[in-house]
Amino acid sequence: MAKRVLLTGATGFIGGRLFPALLAAGWDVRSASRNAARLSVKEPTRDWVEFDVQDRHSVEVALEGVDAVLYLIHAMGEAGDFEEKERTAAENLLAAAEAAGVKRIVYLGGVAPEGQPSKHLRSRLATGKILRSGAVPTIELRAGMIIGTGSASWCMVRDLAARLPFMILPSWLQNHSQPVAAEDVVFALVRALELPPDVRGVFDLPGPETLTGEEILRRIAGILGVNPYTVRVPVLTPRLSSYWLKLVTRADFGIAQELVEGLTSDLVASHEHFWTLLPEHHPKPFDEAAREALQEEGKKLSRSTRAIEWSLQHLGRHAVLR
Repeated sequence: MAKRVLLTGATGFIGGRLFPALLAAGWDVRSASRNAARLSVKEPTRDWVEFDVQDRHSVEVALEGVDAVLYLIHAMGEAGDFEEKERTAAENLLAAAEAAGVKRIVYLGGVAPEGQPSKHLRSRLATGKILRSGAVPTIELRAGMIIGTGSASWCMVRDLAARLPFMILPSWLQNHSQPVAAEDVVFALVRALELPPDVRGVFDLPGPETLTGEEILRRIAGILGVNPYTVRVPVLTPRLSSYWLKLVTRADFGIAQELVEGLTSDLVASHEHFWTLLPEHHPKPFDEAAREALQEEGKKLSRSTRAIEWSLQHLGRHAVLR
């Protein structure tokens, strides 16, 4: 009999990609959603369960008969104090998992910054700490920017590179990160479920290249064939930058604010790389992952948006690159 995994965040950016990968790996997938009834009509062949992680009883019901949990929950962008919501959610999940005899929790969190963490990253780290504090063997995978359509951080940099023939570069864009392809994240999450119970703790999930924010923007622009005119400025706070992002990108303003706050120091792996446990796997280079994401994104944009972007990129192709 196939082992059963509860897939939380099942309709999200990573959750949506995980479902077919889990089936291919032989898992019986129970998909969790606050809109399970509606989704059961839309996709009747899937096992949907009503799941509100703020409601302990809802979590307990969803975990009945489950061997493992993929925890992809976050409350950033929701009304109210998302830190408090995420803390309560993690505590509810852990208590219910212990009571149900769950054998593995895999949590996708965020990289610990070198400096003071933003509210968003502080909450991600706190969630991991709560989940790892219990009796259920837990693996916390920490990723930075995930490259792929649907990723808020990718959406921001992609839109900036695609839509700005003239680009202001604040000093925080000189901080480093290690973007990782969505395909590699999905691969790691599935494999983490299969590891023996004595493998637990924190593992970073970096991409193969360490890049500054400016380098990321330039690499994307290069793939698009854009040649933006750039100006470095010594002071442009993350808060001011988020208003700039609101004008240019499709990213949710509240989420953009939190994400930019998290970019004020290096986001580079400081724990053991998860890839050391999977030496046969080689994460995608940035340009390859970005090119695939750009192609996927292009198919989903409206004709009018593509036309506007083409016009802006045409300007950028004739600008002087600094």
